[in-house]
Amino acid sequence: MSARPAIFYTIVFFILLPIYFWIQPSVKPVSALEEKQESLLKLSGIDAITIASGTESLRFQKSKDGSFYEVVAPPGKFIPRDLMDAMVSLLTSAKSVEVVADNSNDLAQFGLDQPKSVVTIEAPGQPQPIKIAFGNENPTHTAIYAQIEGIPKVFLLGENMEYYQSLMFQWIEGKQGKNA
Repeated sequence: MSARPAIFYTIVFFILLPIYFWIQPSVKPVSALEEKQESLLKLSGIDAITIASGTESLRFQKSKDGSFYEVVAPPGKFIPRDLMDAMVSLLTSAKSVEVVADNSNDLAQFGLDQPKSVVTIEAPGQPQPIKIAFGNENPTHTAIYAQIEGIPKVFLLGENMEYYQSLMFQWIEGKQGKNA
């Protein structure tokens, strides 16, 4: 056996190696990937949340001593505290969201021309309530489109937000917790 094939393949390898790295797509730094993601809300806490969906509406707020959330509208209804806490946690701890449109003139494509629901958040240190409109699901059904009133950007939020809202309305309507 001759050493020629081994030498030939070694030379070809060293010729093709720089070409491979030259045509290989470069990996973007993490800061470039996070460029299109933004913090949703910069809140230290939430005093009250109102959720409106169609003709239905519910509101919960911190109790007088501030230790838990309680339903105030519609009066006499019940929503489990952990469900209200989960909703508050989603809104306060959302680190970043995906921006899908910087300035959308056509909100209909996201279902935001006639939102499915609107969440109004009252928080300490905020001069006025923050309103977030929720539209359609994305094509993969993993998130929903949302827009904060006064900001032209359209965000993509996790499906949990819509799920918690629907659970809350089920509790208000008496369709949950019958065996609890």
